[in-house]
Amino acid sequence: MEDIIVELGKIKSLKEVVDNKFEKYGERVAFLDKDGTSNYKEITYKNLKEKINALGTVLLEKFNLKDKKIAVIGENSYRWYISYMATICGVGVIVPLDRELPANEILNLVKRADVRCIIYSSRKEELIDEIRENLDKDTIYINMNTLDHGINFFSFDKLLLEGKDMISNGTTSYLNVKVDKEEFRILLFTSGTMSTSKGVMLSHKNLIANTKACYKLVPQVGSFTFISILPMHHTYEFSLTYVYATFMGAKVGICQGLKYISKNIKELKPDILVVVPAIIEKINQKIEKSIDELGKKKTIKLAQDITSTLSKIGIDLRRVVFKKIQENFGGNLKYLLSGAAPLDKDLIKKMESYGFIFMQGYGTTETSPLISATTLNNRVAGTVGKSVYGVEVRIDLSQNEDENSNVGEIIVKGDNVMIGYYEDEKNTKEVLKKGWFYTGDLGYFDLRGNLVITGRSKNVIVTSNGKNIYPEEIENEVNKIKLVKESMVYGAKKNRQEVIVTARVTLDREYIDKNRISNKEIYNIIWAEIKRINKNMVSYKAIKKLEIKEDEFEKTTTLKIKRNDELKKSRGNK
Repeated sequence: MEDIIVELGKIKSLKEVVDNKFEKYGERVAFLDKDGTSNYKEITYKNLKEKINALGTVLLEKFNLKDKKIAVIGENSYRWYISYMATICGVGVIVPLDRELPANEILNLVKRADVRCIIYSSRKEELIDEIRENLDKDTIYINMNTLDHGINFFSFDKLLLEGKDMISNGTTSYLNVKVDKEEFRILLFTSGTMSTSKGVMLSHKNLIANTKACYKLVPQVGSFTFISILPMHHTYEFSLTYVYATFMGAKVGICQGLKYISKNIKELKPDILVVVPAIIEKINQKIEKSIDELGKKKTIKLAQDITSTLSKIGIDLRRVVFKKIQENFGGNLKYLLSGAAPLDKDLIKKMESYGFIFMQGYGTTETSPLISATTLNNRVAGTVGKSVYGVEVRIDLSQNEDENSNVGEIIVKGDNVMIGYYEDEKNTKEVLKKGWFYTGDLGYFDLRGNLVITGRSKNVIVTSNGKNIYPEEIENEVNKIKLVKESMVYGAKKNRQEVIVTARVTLDREYIDKNRISNKEIYNIIWAEIKRINKNMVSYKAIKKLEIKEDEFEKTTTLKIKRNDELKKSRGNK
């Protein structure tokens, strides 16, 4: 392991990874992508390197985009990856955009970043046409999926051919670029409205630091197949799946979309899955549904108890006993890596009882993203483990008014920490202080030194007598109610003094219909369960009000509820 860490220490940029590691991996398959067809297309590392160099040469020489901002938007694909890598490895600054954003927000971000070129998939063609007239007339548009150049756009594949010809004819400007690891090369906008989203500036050093951390967590992945499910514009997905996998010479199978997860997993037979809690919860629901349909709930429970007990004394039969469940995930799945939001510890234990190794991570866009994670030897459910390689974590108690509480703001130091916020000195100074990044997340260390996240500082409900309530803690309990699909706990102001702890829930209609629960019964059943939850909590945390929401919560692309948007809607309805 130390040999790889030493090697990583010598590598200063991702351009060195492309030039040296991709050359070494040669004909090994880097990507499996259906690319609009019914069968997976194989992209080798040799081919990947050629395409990155070809696109980089065109962007630099044909379009003169040296040090300019280049946006990429679209569904996950190997072309998306090539666009990202070609840009940061010798051209300019990449600006990955959330493909789910509406046209007006995309336009705003493109203008804020002063983007000079947009690389987009055909599915985003209508959106690009909608914003085009409001952008500079010299903006360059590249369509990832067309075979030929159009009137007002260029074909991605045709440009690759042009770049390849340029290199064959002796153009080496892109090939010879020296990349400064400290330079600003990645601009990531955090989720939020047009006015509140911040532009996070990252460098090659940041992503290389994250790769070192990943290697320390799961070292032997060179022969593994990853499956990419989460959107590539998120640093969580791009760093943990794409950057780490390609550094190690692993294979990345690209999922066609959320509705194809089960199908693609069976086809790709992955070894490792990087996910968010919402996906784990859906996977668990499918497992439980199949067990119920087979009428084997008691048998499975007994098998779980026996195999879990045996595993504690070194006899691990879980993958053998639960082979059928394993086969639903391709049969090779070893690791489930979850991040972006807390996951209920009972669910972690349940998934591990089927033979999966479950690891929980914690990070932020500003930290590239990893801060801490559980490991193969330290998987304490309910925690996010200890700080990862090269990262220092502390708890700042200076703002904690409760002298008896060990909960404080999580602060971080390391090569993974961002350069700052784009054109936003005020917010940068608020979060970067004396080399420490102030995350805005709250937590504490348990007796073993593991980090426990209690919530976001901005989400904390403060009662009239100064008590702090962390809504995420209560939501974990409310979400266990069988009629509830999701919940959001917040403090509703009854008057200037009193705060009412309120649970807003969406309904699991499938469960309700299956059990023939009438609409009149729903509220009473949920409220009875909430009263049971209240009995197990200190009195000031008790939920006093229940709101049933008929439509879905608004969410980010990592499936986290947009709390501010939900609360604004409430205020607007009053």
